Amino acid sequence: MDAIAGLGRGTIALDGEWKFHPGDDPAWAAPNFDDSAWQQIQVGRSWESQGHPGYTGFAWYRRRITLPTNASGLRLALYLPQVDSAGEVYWNGRLAGSYGKVPPNPVWYGFLSPAHKTIDLGPAPNNTIELAIRVWKAPYVFLSYPEEGGILAAPILGGRQDIANLVAADYYQFQRETRLEIFVAYVSGIVAAMALLFWLRRRQSMLLWLAIALINPALMSVLFRNFDPINFRLSYALIGIVVESRDIAVWFLLIALLGLGGRKRLVRWTTAIAVFSISMQIIEGCLQLLNWNGPLAQPLLIADIVTTVPSVLLETWGLVLVFSAFRERLNAARWTLAIAALLSTLLQCAGDITGLGVRWTHWTADYIFGLGIIKVKAYPITAEAIVDTFFLAAILYAVWRYSVEHSERENALEQELAQAQEVQQVLIPAQLPAVPGYTVTSAYHPAREVGGDFFQIVPLASGGTLVVIGDVSGKGLHAAMAVSLIVGSIRSTVETTGEPAAILSALNRLLHGRLPNGFATCLTLRLESDGSCALACAGHLPPFLDGKEVALPPALPLGLVPQAEYETTSLRIPAGRRLTLYTDGLPEAQSGAGELFGFVRMENLLREGRDAEGMAHAAQQFGQEDDITVLTLVRSGTA
Repeated sequence: MDAIAGLGRGTIALDGEWKFHPGDDPAWAAPNFDDSAWQQIQVGRSWESQGHPGYTGFAWYRRRITLPTNASGLRLALYLPQVDSAGEVYWNGRLAGSYGKVPPNPVWYGFLSPAHKTIDLGPAPNNTIELAIRVWKAPYVFLSYPEEGGILAAPILGGRQDIANLVAADYYQFQRETRLEIFVAYVSGIVAAMALLFWLRRRQSMLLWLAIALINPALMSVLFRNFDPINFRLSYALIGIVVESRDIAVWFLLIALLGLGGRKRLVRWTTAIAVFSISMQIIEGCLQLLNWNGPLAQPLLIADIVTTVPSVLLETWGLVLVFSAFRERLNAARWTLAIAALLSTLLQCAGDITGLGVRWTHWTADYIFGLGIIKVKAYPITAEAIVDTFFLAAILYAVWRYSVEHSERENALEQELAQAQEVQQVLIPAQLPAVPGYTVTSAYHPAREVGGDFFQIVPLASGGTLVVIGDVSGKGLHAAMAVSLIVGSIRSTVETTGEPAAILSALNRLLHGRLPNGFATCLTLRLESDGSCALACAGHLPPFLDGKEVALPPALPLGLVPQAEYETTSLRIPAGRRLTLYTDGLPEAQSGAGELFGFVRMENLLREGRDAEGMAHAAQQFGQEDDITVLTLVRSGTA
């Protein structure tokens, strides 16, 4: 029996010895129960360290307290700093409150989080009271230490306001001791949110990996460092997924920032390991949905170990990426990131390998990582906090440098595209040369800044006019470069021949092997002022003569087979008739619903007498998907 003095002037720690008995019996809460035969045990230490190793389930603590006379009528409260895993408090046989919830529907808190509970006991009686605490220890999981179970910090008794002041002081002390971690968590969360917003706008994968990597400190603060306790099953189910997601995000962030994206084999291995590791953690998290309080406890523990150990060992993959980067030519920002990532990975791997499963490995080196190596105003700063801060700063510095370099590359690319546009404007005639005997209209609308369509109108020294229209497979700068080659080749070829089939054969031989995985279609015409026309086609769409398609023999596109042969077809264009040439971007224009513009709509435009720009504009309004080029040649009948 303990006499409590001075209770009305503050709080009293109920430390020292309590009566203890493993098992469970509701009668043990009664104030007149005889506990003289019970074991004496210290609170503030686990029951495993006091003769009950490996014990899980229920046990009871009892203590008789004599209150001072000046405490009569004082509104009392009991502060429980930490109980492993859950408990119920009985005050003179009455259930006053609980720390978590005991079975059959247990709720308990992780021992890494500063869980606490204040229980209102009511007015203090003027006599001896009995305090009984029913404690339940949850089944073991892989993340476990040798000494668990019981009342791990001494309960504190006092007036309700005094206890409230004590809780506020503990919260303030906790905030001061972890302020660096809290600062890193807040900054990381803000930067992660900004990176996610930028990723939603630009869809740049590096920004997504940055957001996932930096959201980890904020989530860790919620799961394990928040003063408000988190359900152990929830936190244990999520912690592996959160940590593994952070590791994977850091891996791919390192690949992007350290210039390792070109190493396809390394990227494939990283992807495979990432998929395997996160799968293991998801399975391990799902195990927490099952009932561990029964015969499945041992099999579930084994499954927990089997799914966790491979992921912990694979955390060392970050070292492979960092050492791979040392072979690259890194600037200062990337060297800083590589060194910070190396330190962070080494510290995390060492901490997880030595800290997880200490109950079975008996490795005790993990406590070193939680020690303060420097002090700021008497508050210790751990190596983990310092390395995490350094890593955060290195990531932000590297991302900033990456953004600057990326912006410079984009500006250079924009300049190159502008120059390519200028070149194409020279190659694709804006002002059409006169074609004796014909009225010509043209329209050229690339799907991007530069395109793969082309046309040329070249007067021949022998008389007549050569008209060429074509389409290079693909889009963008690569196709535009091929167009430059083709147009230059056409100009040089017509100096020696004006025969359409011969021109196509010469172009085909020139382009073979110069269009990797690509080809070009082409239609060549030699027009005479009297309406006679010679045509040769290389896989291009046939022209229309007054709304009717001109029949041409089939032929291969340019650049596929060096021995391809092409045939010239003769045609006469009567006075007043119109010949329409076009590329496949016209009939293949596609609406938002996926409907093609098609030949029927194109024939309707021909019947309406639309010129080249009118036809191209109609296709663009429908939904342009590819480069669109249209030429119309109306024979006027005047030489």
